[in-house]
Amino acid sequence: MNAFLSLRNTVARGAVVIAFALCACAAARADNIVQPVTLTPSGSNDNVTNGNTFTVFSVPVDFIQFDSTLGTLTSATLSWLGTGSLTVGGNFEGQAIMSYRSSSDNEGWNIYGGNTTVDFSISGVDSLSLAGLTGSGTVTEGYFDETFKNTAGDFPDTYATGATSGTFTLTYDYTPAGEPSVVPELSSFTYIFTTLLLVTPGLRRWAKKNS
Repeated sequence: MNAFLSLRNTVARGAVVIAFALCACAAARADNIVQPVTLTPSGSNDNVTNGNTFTVFSVPVDFIQFDSTLGTLTSATLSWLGTGSLTVGGNFEGQAIMSYRSSSDNEGWNIYGGNTTVDFSISGVDSLSLAGLTGSGTVTEGYFDETFKNTAGDFPDTYATGATSGTFTLTYDYTPAGEPSVVPELSSFTYIFTTLLLVTPGLRRWAKKNS
């Protein structure tokens, strides 16, 4: 009986050690790179003479591609925050839009003489396709834009940006080189303990025979 209890305790301790080893192995297989990019665009026009849509600014948002020597890229998440202001002047009604990817802020005005300032704020999060993200160069993930349009009134009109900035952060999640690519699932742990339960009766008989 003592032999069986000793053996059972040894098996139980071994199962716990294996389970923790598998958990540690799984936890060690993930890493990430956080890549922030800040842009501070500007634009102005002192002689707007028609009702067309003008580009106040349009700047590419570029990131360094993932280096495949580090491991295997598993996901990429892009987040952003853009803020700014636009001062417009003249005798007119109009609108301006700040935008990036799936987010935009449309601001309008209707002034008679003098000027007014409108403020913008956009933010968002996107999960990116991994196609084209791995390499040794850069990749463009859209354009940070602002447009201006007068819809009614007299000419000429003016516009000029105030302090404007956009912060764009790309996070690469990857499996480091040399790490196993398959993370054990819960079923793996279940299998271990199920196997132990199945072999326990045989161990009991062996322990009785040899006690």
